[in-house]
Amino acid sequence: MALNPGQRSEVARLLGTPWELSNRPVRLQDLAAALAEHALTVRQLVEGIDEQPLVNLRQRRAEERASARAAAERERASVAGVLGRAGVQSSAIQLWLDDPGLPAAGSGELLALAQQVAVVWGKLPDSGRSIALAQLAASIGGHDAHALDYDRLLGRAVSRLVAAQHNVARPLRAGREWRLAWARVGVTCDGVSSRVLVLNLPLEGEAPAVRWCAATPGEPVWLTLRSITGSWTAPSAATIFVCENVTVLEAAADRFGAECPPMVCTDGNPANVALDLIAGLADAGCAIKVRADFDPAGLSIVDRVCSVAPAAAGWHYDAATYATHLALDFDFEEFAGSELDSLRVVFGRHRVVVHEEAILEQLMTDLDRARLAVS
Repeated sequence: MALNPGQRSEVARLLGTPWELSNRPVRLQDLAAALAEHALTVRQLVEGIDEQPLVNLRQRRAEERASARAAAERERASVAGVLGRAGVQSSAIQLWLDDPGLPAAGSGELLALAQQVAVVWGKLPDSGRSIALAQLAASIGGHDAHALDYDRLLGRAVSRLVAAQHNVARPLRAGREWRLAWARVGVTCDGVSSRVLVLNLPLEGEAPAVRWCAATPGEPVWLTLRSITGSWTAPSAATIFVCENVTVLEAAADRFGAECPPMVCTDGNPANVALDLIAGLADAGCAIKVRADFDPAGLSIVDRVCSVAPAAAGWHYDAATYATHLALDFDFEEFAGSELDSLRVVFGRHRVVVHEEAILEQLMTDLDRARLAVS
């Protein structure tokens, strides 16, 4: 607060010091001592000036935190009661309550969600019977067949409660864990709308996809989630080439036929079947080489593939390939990170989109080299 000379003189008289000449701020202890001679405190002075009581902000924040904790505990207890009455085990409820994907307790949103979950729980089929997920969703009110899809909070909440109840992996996407969780309670997920294009996959086992791939050497085959349901694997020595665009896979089929190395085409953003298939191939020990268009969507596609196949390597999907194609100056020593990180930096600088088809001959040459290496 800025004081004029007259006000500074008055403060100096109160303090009994030549304070008005020092040009320094008032020390709190000096002010308190001077006010005490008049039976006043600093608090009383400030409250008198502001005409309202001082608020202890630290105490208020502590009280607010305590109140929020109490509200959260009350809501968690209410949720446990709702789900317990629906027949959910208490241990599963506690696991579910700790799920980071749920609304925070205390606002009422968690209880509202739990009440919806309890409705779904009550409509799960009896043991030995089954129902399609979309049919179950349409039956819970609102006639919305997508109400339990993975991209809906209710769908994720129910599936993760099922996983907790039946001690299976918590679904992190609409993939294998998602279908496994629902299957534990007799709910079947759509297995045919998600598809992936493959060529010469050396699958082994009992799943329908094994027979389909074996019956059509050299021909592209569309696989679905339904077709890879069941036991299957692949030789660990196999190298699988993953691309984004069907033009690449079709060109490889035309040029190399049954001798083409195994390929998977995501046909754009990878569907669940593509991710499940690639994850299974990686789990079998196959080497995964992945690429996509040089653009933001392509980078996202490769990220998603690497999320299910962490050891995957780029297939001419690196800063050097990008820079060479565009005749850019490229200092290899400048980039010390991974191939994908380096590509992300270089693409971010230039923002020139390069589709897979633009380097098709380079990819065909690479496939031919891989073909000859195993022949």
